[in-house]
Amino acid sequence: MIRPEQLYNHLQQHGVDFYTGVPDSLLKDFLTYVQIHASADKHIITANEGLAMGLAAGYHFSTGKLPVVYLQNSGLGNIINPLTSLADKEMYAVPMLMMIGWRGRPGVKDEPQHHKMGRITVALLEALEVPYFIIDEDEKACFEKMDEAISIATNGQMPVALIFPENVFEAVPAIRQESKYSLEREMVIKEIIEHLTGTETVICTTGKIGREFYAMNVLAGNKITKYLLCAGAMGHANHIALGINLSSEEKVIMLDGDGALLMHLGGLSTIAHHSKAGFVHVVINNGCHESVGGQPTEAFLSDLCGIAAASGYASTTGINTNNELQQWLTDGLQNGGKQFVEIRVNTMGRKDLGRPTGTPAEWKNNFSTANQTPK
Repeated sequence: MIRPEQLYNHLQQHGVDFYTGVPDSLLKDFLTYVQIHASADKHIITANEGLAMGLAAGYHFSTGKLPVVYLQNSGLGNIINPLTSLADKEMYAVPMLMMIGWRGRPGVKDEPQHHKMGRITVALLEALEVPYFIIDEDEKACFEKMDEAISIATNGQMPVALIFPENVFEAVPAIRQESKYSLEREMVIKEIIEHLTGTETVICTTGKIGREFYAMNVLAGNKITKYLLCAGAMGHANHIALGINLSSEEKVIMLDGDGALLMHLGGLSTIAHHSKAGFVHVVINNGCHESVGGQPTEAFLSDLCGIAAASGYASTTGINTNNELQQWLTDGLQNGGKQFVEIRVNTMGRKDLGRPTGTPAEWKNNFSTANQTPK
């Protein structure tokens, strides 16, 4: 197994001291070690992977040092533009190490949203002409590959990828985030379902929000029949909801997360100016990337309601307490206009939370059938 402390120290010995990216579950133990030991100006979690590459490039331009950009392989889709038009050796020639978690690796059971990217990860890097090394749990071999990658990146002035499958790092205890908020996300979702009539359309972002909605809806006797769970495409679910809202006469409830919202925050302006009445954009903000290790987002440091208002949402509501939640559920949720709602919650959650049955294709067909059923 690779010991995160040893890898961190090995990179330090090579002058590598700057880390940025979007967290991934396969890298979580190493990233936890980095979060604990790197100073705040040497480890920055960005809203999306492309921004991490820009940040890393700026650090290299200023210092001449070799930065690290980390991501899940799903994030390759967000990184292609800056990878080819900024970091590429035919452009600004930015040397960097890309640490990539290999979800959906062929032959390894994984969630459906990872299958395609897992299958094409290596081929995609080859098409992008990015040299790569596949890392396994052999620590000595890892360091040898790391040294070779550093040499190629430095001498060739180019990005080099290090692909990490699952279970290669020794465990590092997760950092527990203290929260001043008493609300729990699953309870909030349960309350929202209870206060809906059952005629609404509900769209859930990727991660635990969708899983908890599914569990709470089953508990409610499948009260909500028109819903769509977005297993992948982080940050895009709110525009799926917008597309549905534009062609629907019924209320659309978008259950978003803070990490997903921040990933494509500019989309708020589009939603605010193009959505119809009956669009309820609910962001359940727990201040962290919970599904991939609990690393913090910047959402508790941001005025999301203020940003939404400045983007054009006519109605915004911030909720921190149960009293505020109950008031909104009684009054605000019944409002027929478009609105943005931020609900701040803690990171409490069930350890035994299950996963929805069926496949994404079946979820889509069920959703389409429910929406096309004559009223």
